Amino acid sequence: MSFDMLPQSYRIMTARVFVSVLVLYGCLLPIGAQEKVLVPDYNDCRLVSIFPAGGQVGQTVAVQFFGVEAGLRDAKEIVIDGPPGISVRDIKNISDAVVEATFEIDSDAPLGRRCMRVLNARSGLTNMMYFVVGRHPEVQETEPNNDAAAAFAVTLPVIVNAHLNPAADVDFYRFSAKAGQNIVAAVLGQAIDSHGQGRDYGFVDADLFILDAKGNILAEAQDTLGLDPLIEFQVPADGEYTVQVQHVLYRGYPQAVYRLSLGEFPLVTSLFPPGGQRGTNTRVEWNGPNVPSGTVQTIAVPTDDPMEYQYLTLDGDHEVPFVRGELPESIEHEPNDDLASAESIEIATTVNARFDRPGDSDWFKVHLVPGKPILFETLAHRHLRSPVDTRIAIYDADGKMLAENDDGFTIDYMSVYDYQPPDSRLTFTPTVEGDYFVHVTEQTGSGGARSVYRLSVSIAEPDFQLDLYPDAVPIWGPGTTAALVVRVERLNGHADDIELSVEGLPDGWTGSTAISNWQTEGRPSSNFYRFYGARVFLTITAPTDAAVGTHVPFRVVGRSTVEGKAIERIARPTTLYYTSDIGLFRLTPMAHAVVADPQGPWFSTSPDEVTAQVGTTIEIPVAVENLGSEDSLNVVVNLASQGVACSLCPPQMLPVKDGIVTVPVKLPDELPVGVFGITIARTWRSDIRTGMPGPCTRLIPLRVTPKE
Repeated sequence: MSFDMLPQSYRIMTARVFVSVLVLYGCLLPIGAQEKVLVPDYNDCRLVSIFPAGGQVGQTVAVQFFGVEAGLRDAKEIVIDGPPGISVRDIKNISDAVVEATFEIDSDAPLGRRCMRVLNARSGLTNMMYFVVGRHPEVQETEPNNDAAAAFAVTLPVIVNAHLNPAADVDFYRFSAKAGQNIVAAVLGQAIDSHGQGRDYGFVDADLFILDAKGNILAEAQDTLGLDPLIEFQVPADGEYTVQVQHVLYRGYPQAVYRLSLGEFPLVTSLFPPGGQRGTNTRVEWNGPNVPSGTVQTIAVPTDDPMEYQYLTLDGDHEVPFVRGELPESIEHEPNDDLASAESIEIATTVNARFDRPGDSDWFKVHLVPGKPILFETLAHRHLRSPVDTRIAIYDADGKMLAENDDGFTIDYMSVYDYQPPDSRLTFTPTVEGDYFVHVTEQTGSGGARSVYRLSVSIAEPDFQLDLYPDAVPIWGPGTTAALVVRVERLNGHADDIELSVEGLPDGWTGSTAISNWQTEGRPSSNFYRFYGARVFLTITAPTDAAVGTHVPFRVVGRSTVEGKAIERIARPTTLYYTSDIGLFRLTPMAHAVVADPQGPWFSTSPDEVTAQVGTTIEIPVAVENLGSEDSLNVVVNLASQGVACSLCPPQMLPVKDGIVTVPVKLPDELPVGVFGITIARTWRSDIRTGMPGPCTRLIPLRVTPKE
């Protein structure tokens, strides 16, 4: 294949521009009369809430799924990732944005949360949201219950499924109790990721009160477990009492779903240790109101599940996260409150620890040799939602501080945490052999059973981590292609190329391979490799005979070699809850590709590879199918970058001749030498805040050579 080469320069977006917008992906923009059937905006394909957000074992529950606009039209299936035990029947559309289904929950269904998605012909497969299977009786709130006189009567123990909607909604619940009972009242909102949309963006943040028969406040709580309130209440006398639930500042909206736990039952708020090494059995102790002291359980930590954490529970309704670690593990032993009593630990160890009381601090001793950088890292807020803010400091044997770090992590646009985590991360290279001392302190005054953290000490070897989005890739039509984005985070100075590939697809499906470029010998600068190497496009093509609604699992694997050592990592699938400048993402157990309804023209063939010199223009011919009576098509050439700008050149309305559209591509002068994966797609909105290239070509390797 020959290409005409014409000199041309083209400036790329600067870093200051691209850091202002979120990497989000959606669908396509109508282009005049050229495209009469349109892929929905992926922003409209979101699942925003489930009600009720849980059910009791052995019960049948009618569950409603709420979307945006017409994003749930023609629902076909409820896809459940997680333990078995739920049968789904009677799926029907109440409207284009509301789906109802009947859940039959087995009496022996495993307790705990599942990831729920709606499969529909129009938008494919939605993001996931949680549904909890619990042990206790469940009811649904009945309105009006906006004052104590109209309180909704419940019998303990109970889980109440409810909304705080509309704005200024206040919910009251009446119950009878006897003197001496130790009643627990708790709201689960943030714990199940209930959140608002649009101007109501943010987690459900509830206030909780217990009132006596005269309306006097006997107990109250706000942010006990994150944003979720919890009250442990000893009943003073036989009689009737009232629980009051309201949103902070009297907000309220349709997605403000919560679960109110009320009764004299054990409610787990933490466990210790908060994690264990993969492939081992870890004995954990449960803590929380009404949990008997010494309640323990042995957890088998899986080796084959790439998720970094799991949720553990006693009753299903109340869960705590448990981290799956890679290093050998130990447990902190008190007292280790000063340098003289520092606890000895080894390199390549994760220590499970906690701040037993406000003001507690922990000292550890480790023997180091010069020349090897050592990574010290805490994990507390990340995944565990522990209420601590750690600080790490390194001291020599004389008590001189050599290095310190408070907050060692930042959030990217694809943030899988609620807020910027206050965990610590410090790389330290000793200059002399000897004993060094690690001092871990807490910055907020937190202490007690929930104030846990994990301190990992290891040699800081080059490594990388991968995230993919979306975790449910919509492919609009059998035989067509759509793309996903992989975020590459390089750790501990990793500066080599990473090969990424889509794997695990069944026969007939096709996944692509791409390279995350970085600086190597002969390349001019790593700065532009950071720009283009931090995000990489991959594509998936469905079989031509795939039925609409077909969904299959897949994984993305990254491989790299550093100093002769092979490194392989599996990308973490991420689901999107909300589109904003900082997105709300969650890690999910599985990535899916799904065939949705065909949408207008698509690209059937393209070159296997193209080669061009820096600063020149090439022409790429691609075949178009299903164009109809039109003779032109609006297309764009995409190249993933560190920010959201993914257009290698502006959208162009181009003629289609004999089923072929020839796309001119101008290569920027600043584009570095290397191999980059590009796609040619129909134009969608303005950038990948709302767009994913689909339908698009299969990934085309663009080999950029030096300018002669």
